[in-house]
Amino acid sequence: MKFFIGVISAVIILTGATLTVLALWDIQPISWSIIWRSGATIAIVCITALVMWLVRVLFFKKDPFRSRKEN
Repeated sequence: MKFFIGVISAVIILTGATLTVLALWDIQPISWSIIWRSGATIAIVCITALVMWLVRVLFFKKDPFRSRKEN
């Protein structure tokens, strides 16, 4: 649950930063569709990074849980 709240917080912060940069450069006025698209894009990037990290840990490292077995 702690991880989920952290990811949601990060998505909200990154979305706010993205929208602020867009507003500073007068690229588009801020609307709900931009907020949803930015949030969805950032969420997809975060989920992809998480899945890639999981694949690396599970398949490309030698026995990631070995240190726990020895203790």
